[in-house]
Amino acid sequence: MPKLTVGLISLSLMYGTCAFAQQTTSVVNSDFRPAGYLPVPPHFQPRPIDAAHIVKTAPPPIPSYAQPAIPEEGYLWMPGFWTRREDVRDYYWVPGTWVKPPRPGLLWTPPYWSRIDDGYAFHAGYWDETVGFYGGINYGYGYAGDGYQGGHWDNGTFFYNRAANNLGSLNIDHLYDRTIVESDPSMRISFNGGSGGTKALPTPQQESLARDRHVAPTAEQQRHFEMAAKDRSLYSKLNHNQPGIAATSRAGVFEGRISRSNALPDGGQSSTTESRIK
Repeated sequence: MPKLTVGLISLSLMYGTCAFAQQTTSVVNSDFRPAGYLPVPPHFQPRPIDAAHIVKTAPPPIPSYAQPAIPEEGYLWMPGFWTRREDVRDYYWVPGTWVKPPRPGLLWTPPYWSRIDDGYAFHAGYWDETVGFYGGINYGYGYAGDGYQGGHWDNGTFFYNRAANNLGSLNIDHLYDRTIVESDPSMRISFNGGSGGTKALPTPQQESLARDRHVAPTAEQQRHFEMAAKDRSLYSKLNHNQPGIAATSRAGVFEGRISRSNALPDGGQSSTTESRIK
């Protein structure tokens, strides 16, 4: 009996600590209980693909949206993407947003889905000096399917391509204009391979880069991912593939004016309206 009592006390302490940790990371406007959510979604951790993380249903198409204006010079665009939460058996949208790189000289390679055997596998995004393979997905705003045409680093300074970025009213000195050649601006496919997927294949250099060590998403990005996982308006089955929040001006900030657009994700911003997220 004493052993059983000690065991029960230890167990309650362990789970009590876990519950407290989850409550401290909850979001005021969340419709999911903190206890039903993992603080760091496991599929955002760099690791090899395995059968346990292959899902049977294809991710939804990339929604159309307008890019919000950059909040400050030094921020880079992270395009929105679909990912999945298995405990609710649904895809949810991670809104596109502006983020600060971990250090100068690094660029973001977006995540993507690929057709693997009889399912679909998620490939996490990462930071590196070179943009790697992201499935040929046309995310827009400089990510047209291969590489990144939204800007480049030069001696620790980032030069923005005006054609790919909404620079708003900021007075940025380091600019240039270069037309972006789209792979196919009418395509909004969100996965690579198989029937209906993009047909892009990685180059030997991109395959080598994928095997290298990368810089993981920043704490700011992780917070953004976690908040998206708890927002009901972002789940595919509830929003019919039209996320309630398509893009935000800062990572982890889901309130305020969010730009919407009927334009294709090619960097254009036509037919734009605004709605306040409450």
